[in-house]
Amino acid sequence: MDGDEQLEKYDVQEAEQGILEINASELVGKISGDDIRNSRNMSEESEKLMEEMEKLQRKLKELQDEGYNYEESILSPRRKNVLLKEKTLPKQRYPELQIPEHIVQYSMSHIGKATNNFYSRNLIGEGGYGLVYKGKLGGMPVAIKLLRPHGKHHGRQGFPEYQQEVVVLSRVKHPHIVKLIGVCPESCGLVYEYLPNGTLMDGLSKGLPWKDRIRILSEQRSALAHLHSSRPHAIIHADLKLTNILLDAGNVSRLGDFGTARVVQMKPLEEDTICRRTNPMGTMGYMDPVFFTTGELTAESDVYAFGVVILQVLTGLLDLNIVEQVQEAMKMDAVHGLLDASAGTWPEVQAERLMRLALRCCNLERNRRPAATSDADWRSLDILRTMATASKSRKWSHAN
Repeated sequence: MDGDEQLEKYDVQEAEQGILEINASELVGKISGDDIRNSRNMSEESEKLMEEMEKLQRKLKELQDEGYNYEESILSPRRKNVLLKEKTLPKQRYPELQIPEHIVQYSMSHIGKATNNFYSRNLIGEGGYGLVYKGKLGGMPVAIKLLRPHGKHHGRQGFPEYQQEVVVLSRVKHPHIVKLIGVCPESCGLVYEYLPNGTLMDGLSKGLPWKDRIRILSEQRSALAHLHSSRPHAIIHADLKLTNILLDAGNVSRLGDFGTARVVQMKPLEEDTICRRTNPMGTMGYMDPVFFTTGELTAESDVYAFGVVILQVLTGLLDLNIVEQVQEAMKMDAVHGLLDASAGTWPEVQAERLMRLALRCCNLERNRRPAATSDADWRSLDILRTMATASKSRKWSHAN
């Protein structure tokens, strides 16, 4: 039996098991076995129902005794046999895939060994796109993102997004953008540097100090400026959010997940650089409201999302209506109460100025938003970054 037949068998078994569980559950709800057996006036219909229920339960037990479990079948040696040994993916499966020469290509066998055959304890993330594993290649820890196998990736990151991420990350080099190490064409796999401290959202939940928060915001503004000023084509990330900002062991940030990024033709400065889309791009709460009426993604769309990120970093709030909440607090002169106390003692005057800048980023008129590439627009962030750095330096000097 080849790999495809085995996978098909497992899917059939999974469906059978689900149907049996539902049928058995319905029958149990209709009639109790004990009541039937103890009843002196058991009807023929009850006897038939009892027999049918027992058959279903026996069949269900047979499937369970086989140890069948869909999730484990993906992560177990059985998957290794199917994917690494018996399954040979035809080279023409993704004929349009274009991989730059300087990007390392790994086989499915390499990826399997790197993750200890997709051992469940190496699974560090899961989303609509597929699974992310921690692995080791050449003695170096890596993060390996795999699309859901055999066409089962029902999420937004299908093959076009995979191709887009390869194209964008293969041409972008920046200290605060995640580094693409290699790819696995057989599995639509992406191999990145491993960043052990999770996402910026994880950091906020653990009370990341305000000095680190400000530094990270400054790093990400730099990353956005690099993308938007890229030549000959500008790059729009299109999905900037807390969970796409990753942290290394020292909490230095990297911008990741470029599956929805768009490369657009640069136009003269007096014109907008626009990517037109008919389907929504990004994540609710971070998406530029103007997009919903125009279908146009621009560099200003990224700036809007960055404004939301700034507000979340300052306040610790994750509400979808955070922009409106902060605007109301500004009107009531209640900004002090919004600052996230878990981050330590904020320099309030400067933090409020940065909050006002974030609201400018979220202005409904795109031409009134600050450009990520304009240093003059980001003075309030730069001042806070300088204060944070000086504060850390004084503390280090005093300790020594």
